[in-house]
Amino acid sequence: MKLKGKVLVTGGAGFVGRETVKQLQLNGYEVTVLDKADKPEDFQNVKYIRGDLQNAAKCVVACAGQDYVIHLAAKPRIPESFINPDDYFDDNVTGTKNILTAASAVGVRKFVYCSSSSIYGNNPAPHKPYHKPDPLNYYAMTKLFGEHLCKQYKNMFNLEYNILRFFTVYGPEQPGCDDKGLMIAKFGRLASEGKPLTVHGDGEMRRDYIHVTDVAKAIIASIESRVKSEIFNVGTGNNISVNAIVDILRDFVPDLTVENENATKEYAKETLADASKAKKLLGWSATVDQPTGIREYYGSIFNK
Repeated sequence: MKLKGKVLVTGGAGFVGRETVKQLQLNGYEVTVLDKADKPEDFQNVKYIRGDLQNAAKCVVACAGQDYVIHLAAKPRIPESFINPDDYFDDNVTGTKNILTAASAVGVRKFVYCSSSSIYGNNPAPHKPYHKPDPLNYYAMTKLFGEHLCKQYKNMFNLEYNILRFFTVYGPEQPGCDDKGLMIAKFGRLASEGKPLTVHGDGEMRRDYIHVTDVAKAIIASIESRVKSEIFNVGTGNNISVNAIVDILRDFVPDLTVENENATKEYAKETLADASKAKKLLGWSATVDQPTGIREYYGSIFNK
């Protein structure tokens, strides 16, 4: 297969990163990963640099010789951002600044910044890329700051970028090993352990859940497109409630129990992507139906 280009993936050992690395290799790219975690054992033919984005020199070394940078590395999870805001600023803002500086210094062709739908806050659904940001939590604020940095580096150093706002990502290898894990995986773990699920409010909070394979395809479409310096939503254009997910899980664990807690203000009531811009300009749209994908995920856990 003809080499399409060289790509650096920050956070490549993470949930979305692993799928992105796999798909990049299948599509003919040479991949380098910069991540502070140990190299995954199944990473084959991947140049792996173990390091932190706080190390500016390490960022330059990682970016050298790359055609593209896909910036996935970030400190995730909303609740913890209120507990350790300084850590979120260091990782998500200073780290983004360092990798942008390195990318512009070595002259990469395009920088893809992986942002979050959380910046929309309580904007009315469906969420459109031109909506005024309404971050409800510190995590969302740091991701929005990263978007502004991308725009600034374009203005100052002519670094071409695309911003991808991920909606709620799920799929194989989704983190759920503790209470900080992502909801779909955490629910599966708790159900398998015979423990009750905690649902905030009445369970009618709705999310646009996007499968990790579709997210990786959107990232690749973004680097391959001639479109530059644009913002895209990466979602399905549909959403379902927490209660609907519980109902799917009950097909596998009929005696499932649920405990309701008070709703919290740091979460939006609804997320729903208007992904028409990505379809029009990137030729990308989600292919995995939400109920089907979630059901298959739980089926893999319970071997059904």
